[in-house]
Amino acid sequence: MNIRGIGHRGYPVKYPENTLSSFQAAIDLGFSHIELDVHLSKDGVPVVMHDYNIDRMTDGSGEIREYTVDQLQEFNVGEFEKIPTLEEVLRLAKGQIHVSIEMKNTKLYDAVEEKVCRIVQKLQMEEEVYVISFDHKSLAKMRALSSDIKIGPLVTKMKRSHLRLIEKLDAEYIAVKFDGLNEKYINKCEQMDVQVVAWTVNSIEQMQRLQKFPSILITTDELEKYKAYNATYADNLEQVII
Repeated sequence: MNIRGIGHRGYPVKYPENTLSSFQAAIDLGFSHIELDVHLSKDGVPVVMHDYNIDRMTDGSGEIREYTVDQLQEFNVGEFEKIPTLEEVLRLAKGQIHVSIEMKNTKLYDAVEEKVCRIVQKLQMEEEVYVISFDHKSLAKMRALSSDIKIGPLVTKMKRSHLRLIEKLDAEYIAVKFDGLNEKYINKCEQMDVQVVAWTVNSIEQMQRLQKFPSILITTDELEKYKAYNATYADNLEQVII
């Protein structure tokens, strides 16, 4: 793992997002993290897809919760892919790459926190994952289930109240939309030993703007662009030091 960064849904620029091939590409490129999205099937299995329905990404239609996991895996994602379960992705990732799990549309599902927690514990991956969500009550449920699984609120803009929320949740992360970052609160998070994650950083200009915050963990769709930028930046920094 030589690139400190998060492959957003794997490597979606070149592979169907949130699929095993997309996640494998991030692993092969040497990224430290991948990010994925979780919903529940009709029979309560955590499956990996961004949307709450399958219309955009598959040759089927309807909400994920209307299908059992076996039925969901009959649909095609792109030409050859299937909708993976969370367990399948974590087994692929274990020992190779860290995983950011976003719990999506949590109010649609019964006990999604418990089901995600159970899989992480089953695979003994508490040190290799962290869980994020816009639903901060859902994160509180996750924290009640496990003191070992790392969690973090998802926000569009950093605010003072988020510092209190982090303390209340005993969170180790906060994931912030790129244009909602705030230098004052980034520094506060560093002092609190809380990892700031920025999403989604795809342009060279955005990457350059975050150079002054080396502690931030960057989420990107453009994995090869980010890898090349990092290499160039490291070379330039080495020349300055010499």
